[in-house]
Amino acid sequence: MSRRAFSRGLLVFVVSKEMAEAVQMVFHEQGEWPAVAELRRHVHIADNASALQAVRAIASWRTLPADPPARHHEAKDVRADT
Repeated sequence: MSRRAFSRGLLVFVVSKEMAEAVQMVFHEQGEWPAVAELRRHVHIADNASALQAVRAIASWRTLPADPPARHHEAKDVRADT
């Protein structure tokens, strides 16, 4: 794959809880572009469009509940084999 094709591919990186909280705080207090700068302090993202898309995604995340909801077990199929 050429460099050009790779540069148009998916951008994948890991976001820690602390990094997400920092980006979200800047996003909500100062706006999108300062949040882009905050994200770029942690992750190298070369183009503005990708960085802005990542910031918007991170800003929309919500904290999950501490305890996951109880799982309901599906009823077993009790049909007789005929």
